Amino acid sequence: MQFRRFTTDDAEFCCRLRNQVIRDLFPDLMQPEEVRAAVRAYRPADYTRMAGQGSIFIVEQNDRRAGFFYLKRIDTTTAELCLLYIDPRFHGQGIGRACIQHIDRWVLSNWKEVATLDVVTFVPGYNAEFYKRVGFAPVEPTVCAFPEMSVAALRLSKPVTGSF
Repeated sequence: MQFRRFTTDDAEFCCRLRNQVIRDLFPDLMQPEEVRAAVRAYRPADYTRMAGQGSIFIVEQNDRRAGFFYLKRIDTTTAELCLLYIDPRFHGQGIGRACIQHIDRWVLSNWKEVATLDVVTFVPGYNAEFYKRVGFAPVEPTVCAFPEMSVAALRLSKPVTGSF
């Protein structure tokens, strides 16, 4: 497995993968209007814009793009994992766990003052248990503010330690 920096050629992949995951895996956990709002929240150009505001990494497995994640620094001591999407064909292969390990190491090396990593999930019924297994703890209910509507969400947090 490899991690590399996002390039503008990856924008369409990121958009397509996120939308596929939302449409295929989350419809039983969200109202139809929430699914539509989540899918419409980002277009390919948004990923290019976000790459200038934080760090997007592409995950490759066997020379194929298998997923991506987007990190953004919130303040001096806090970073947020804003997006983490793995192609469902690669689920169950440890890629999510490897992403969190890579994120921890990358943050320790590049944002040395950051001590806490947060994530907000609008599908806690789907992925909160994964986040707990990799060291996150629930902090508070919150919302994801999509352009069309806000959706109930859960904020989780973990210390950046380089291991879990």
